[in-house]
Amino acid sequence: MPLQPSEKKQLTFAGVLFALAILFFVLFGPSERVALEYFYDESEQKLFTAPTGLIPPIKGINDDQLDGVRAIVIAPKGQCGDESAHRIAYLEKWSPQLKQQMEAAARAKAAGHAVPNFVGRSQRKFHQFVRRPDSTQWHNMNTDEAAKIMATLRTKDAQGKIPDICTTSR
Repeated sequence: MPLQPSEKKQLTFAGVLFALAILFFVLFGPSERVALEYFYDESEQKLFTAPTGLIPPIKGINDDQLDGVRAIVIAPKGQCGDESAHRIAYLEKWSPQLKQQMEAAARAKAAGHAVPNFVGRSQRKFHQFVRRPDSTQWHNMNTDEAAKIMATLRTKDAQGKIPDICTTSR
């Protein structure tokens, strides 16, 4: 049984609407979001976000200087959503030698190649540094001072609760 002209119009109209709906979702649908993490610009003394996986130090927010270091941000239990409750527990960065090796390894992995480790795992603690935000002194990860700084993450507050580590919500 052949379609009536009014049925053809309805099917054509439905097809056009379906195509427009698909086009709408392709153009305005959710794009892939880039995961972000907190960094701290040492010269500006401000937090900013950058894509996860960058190896600090990175370019900061105000110039081409490599003064952006990773910031470990904490807040009282259950208050990460309140930016006014955020505080920087500590900052971290890598030595230029380890940064270069890690970036080369990432590029090689993306290209399907292997890269030898110039800095062995046992030596990496000598090339990773932490400091408190109110200090200028960086400490190797293998020192007692670094352990004390990182213990901030396990230090209970006045209510006896361990703080939450905050991630970006963008």
